[in-house]
Amino acid sequence: MSAVCRLGVVILAAGSSSRFGGNKLLAHFRGRPVIEHALELASACGAARMAVVAADPDLITLVLSRGIEVIVNDAPSLGQAHSIVLGVSAMEDMEAVLLMAADQPLLTRESMMQLISRYALSEKGLACLSDATHFGNPAVFSRAYFGALKQLKGDRGAKSLLKQHGHDLLIVRCAGDMELFDVDTKEALKALESR
Repeated sequence: MSAVCRLGVVILAAGSSSRFGGNKLLAHFRGRPVIEHALELASACGAARMAVVAADPDLITLVLSRGIEVIVNDAPSLGQAHSIVLGVSAMEDMEAVLLMAADQPLLTRESMMQLISRYALSEKGLACLSDATHFGNPAVFSRAYFGALKQLKGDRGAKSLLKQHGHDLLIVRCAGDMELFDVDTKEALKALESR
């Protein structure tokens, strides 16, 4: 598979941000909304397609204003798995899909490009990033796993698939130690500002 030819990128951005007290993706981090960082990274991937799965009307408006496709999640209460199902279903014409969270403001372009290029050169059907404390998101899934992704339910992401198919998984270490830290509270976002 070409690194850029038939890859679809799906940004998962329909969470409730219940612990944050407002939509964390619209909160500002280093002078711009958190979602902007994810949009910039996804746009730099050289993917054939990219889309954002979102539910919040203000977030949808922002994403559309950037000329990026939105997949509307009308039932975000069904959990992250529902967003994955919607995103993957929209990428059926792709050879692989990269699923990424929208709330990892320290994730670097360098690490994203390493993930995609090393996946493209490998014989593996799965690839994900890891840092000092996390692994599993963002992750690339070949077409062979689309069916399994569409069977996910509840508030569980796709990490279970990565764990089940470790023999087919390429793990790529991030350039930095905190890149996969996801923001759940205002305090966490503020703490990241100084990193």
